[in-house]
Amino acid sequence: MEGPHFGHRLASCLGGVTLAALVALSAAPVRAAEPAAAELIDLFAGVCLGKFPDDAAVRQFATEERLAVMPDDIVRQLLGTDPGQGWFQDTARGRYLLTIEMPPYHTCAIRKTDSAAPDFLASFSLLLAAWAATQSGASLKPLPPQNAQVGGSPTQVYQWVLDRGPGKPAETLMAFVTNAMNRVAVRLVRQIKVQ
Repeated sequence: MEGPHFGHRLASCLGGVTLAALVALSAAPVRAAEPAAAELIDLFAGVCLGKFPDDAAVRQFATEERLAVMPDDIVRQLLGTDPGQGWFQDTARGRYLLTIEMPPYHTCAIRKTDSAAPDFLASFSLLLAAWAATQSGASLKPLPPQNAQVGGSPTQVYQWVLDRGPGKPAETLMAFVTNAMNRVAVRLVRQIKVQ
């Protein structure tokens, strides 16, 4: 699937309310981001916001888009001992890794490694705000950025907490930017703590 198709899926997955929210926020559409950032964000929006947490819908997306199934050893490298599945999405811009992790932390993630990080954070933040506005009774709260070590490499961590109200599990949306050996890995995550 190439970049231009992502925008149509974003609109159909998230509905007109998201686009209206973006306009209401006076935000430039996701498409205005640099192409590498737009593709990354569109894939996350279409799968992790539009299909997940319905694992069957994520698997159906992977089948329909003819994504390559990730071998078990690579899934284990990414998820450790946590159960899950993964797929490769190859585009003209490179390879994306899509994973879903099973509870207790039910997670959907998109990973992309490149020579430089795309300028995605502003567009990603706007997307999350617009998506959160479509979630009935939910509120989105950004947390302060943090510096961490992931796999021994310096990592910038950006987090947002989506509160769906009393008795409903909170969700955490995250962006990790890891600098390692002349490469930058970006991971966009939607995580639901299953109780």
